[in-house]
Amino acid sequence: MRKFELENKQAGGGCCYGVTGGAKAVFGMLGALFLSGVSENALAQCVATTDCATLGYTESSCPDGGVKCPFGDKWACLSESSGGGGDDADKPGSVNNDTDCTYGSIYYNDGVCYPEAIAGRVPIGVVVYVDQFNGEKWIMSLDELLNYRWADGREETVDIVGLDNYQSEMLAVVDVKSCDNTQILSDLGAGKYPAAEAARNYVPAGGENTAGKWCLPAAGIWNQVNIHRAEIDEAIQKARGTLFSGIYWSSSEYSEYTAWVWFSDSASFSDETKFNFSPGTGYSVRPVMRIK
Repeated sequence: MRKFELENKQAGGGCCYGVTGGAKAVFGMLGALFLSGVSENALAQCVATTDCATLGYTESSCPDGGVKCPFGDKWACLSESSGGGGDDADKPGSVNNDTDCTYGSIYYNDGVCYPEAIAGRVPIGVVVYVDQFNGEKWIMSLDELLNYRWADGREETVDIVGLDNYQSEMLAVVDVKSCDNTQILSDLGAGKYPAAEAARNYVPAGGENTAGKWCLPAAGIWNQVNIHRAEIDEAIQKARGTLFSGIYWSSSEYSEYTAWVWFSDSASFSDETKFNFSPGTGYSVRPVMRIK
């Protein structure tokens, strides 16, 4: 059984009480006060906050169990692997150990990000993009989807409304709007843009909770793979994934006729016709997902 201790927190000039020891959460606001022996005078001076984050409820869900904030939809998780804080916060493999979540780190289905393989956890991707300004992080799948067209049928010569046209590599590698691009393509209807649709429908083994979150990587993501190729390849091997081989679609459009692709063997870019393959042939798709 986990140990829960009452914690006095200052909030907005008053005070509130949360739970520490594996999860920070409120423990029955007034009930916890009296259980801990707080006097009526002290209680009268307290203004209890109802802000879930202040009380320690910071998780969107708790697959292994937790406590739900009584004032909102956030949770405080009880499992060690879910980064609930306390003694677990700085252990290797903890979600809170953010310094271990960088280029080439392995991302697991329980939300743990770590540079090494961890026995007993299921890897679902490796970190391929870290925004140094806002801290945004993306992972790429460990496996790939083969033989997809970028566009199908009459969509091959359509200039997509909402997608920018990047008509030089210098401009294309700035595009990191993977999911924005994918959403625009998906909204145009099933079957019209197979590569984006395949990425959106991707679900890794053991990562069923990530369904609907995967996207077709923009050219800028592939550029980061180029820059950090050694660390990323090493991580894929540690996680027993599939190494890059061949040509991969991006979600970045060049023009109404072509879209950007990445050549893994030469680590180079080119714009290629969206629809020029026989059935069952085409370029590969390697989905990405934002984790922070």
